[in-house]
Amino acid sequence: MLARNLASNRRFRFLVCMPRSVYAHDFWSAPVEGIDKALRETAHFGIEVEYLVFDQHDKNEFTRKAQSVDPGEYDGLLFAPVFRDESAEMLQRWEESGRSCVLFNSRLEGVRSLSFIGQDAYQSGYLGARIMSYGMEFGRDLLIVNLSQRKDNYEHIIRRERGFRSWFEDHTGQVNHLVTLDLNGGRKNRLEREMDALMKKYDFTGIFTTNSRVHLVADYLARKGVMKMRLIGYDLVQESIGFLKREYIDFLISQRPVEQAYKGLKTLFNAVVMEQEVTPVQYMPIDILTRENIDYYER
Repeated sequence: MLARNLASNRRFRFLVCMPRSVYAHDFWSAPVEGIDKALRETAHFGIEVEYLVFDQHDKNEFTRKAQSVDPGEYDGLLFAPVFRDESAEMLQRWEESGRSCVLFNSRLEGVRSLSFIGQDAYQSGYLGARIMSYGMEFGRDLLIVNLSQRKDNYEHIIRRERGFRSWFEDHTGQVNHLVTLDLNGGRKNRLEREMDALMKKYDFTGIFTTNSRVHLVADYLARKGVMKMRLIGYDLVQESIGFLKREYIDFLISQRPVEQAYKGLKTLFNAVVMEQEVTPVQYMPIDILTRENIDYYER
């Protein structure tokens, strides 16, 4: 295969479409590391990658950029979808063009793709509830915080909450003590206002945050001097690691974003360049990080 590509001077162009990284240590800065690693390993095969990044809170920007791309100019797409309907429309265009598409981070139910690499979101939420329950008196109030913009567009966020609720329904037969706060990407002052009102109304024993912005909830608890509150969230962004070490966050669930993107590009490479069959679903491990093991973990 290598000799054939060298002889024909064949180049392969892949498009990576994912949310824009807004600061150096946020979740979306990590996949680039995995893509760079995959590129180094396939350098002799003439692989080129271009990025199409978008504001994960701006549906119009994503739609405009997605429609401006001609799938015929590329050999494959590595895609981290956010907006369900708009992402499904983009994938349909690529499928109609005969181009291979691999999804990572978030899976679109009912939408065809060559492969998906990421966590089982439902199961990670289910696990989060089990961790929350250890040593807890059943029936105590728990808070589920959704900080992501337009929650209905993030299927993995919805499935995490569904899994969390299902564990309590399966093991206690009730979920009426679970309170959900949807902030839809609201600012820090809105989080504080809403949290103040809920903390007065309920006697929470724990908080489950469904995405990587758990550090905002930890910051609220730190400023209020609340230590005896079990807090669980996702991903190893720098701010969250700091609060984990200070014990304002008890557990972080890692999604291995570097490995997700690495496997995503290698899956495209294997399918398009090597002409191999690939696994349709590649679930990542559900890793639980604590203050005690965080320094020994590679994301």
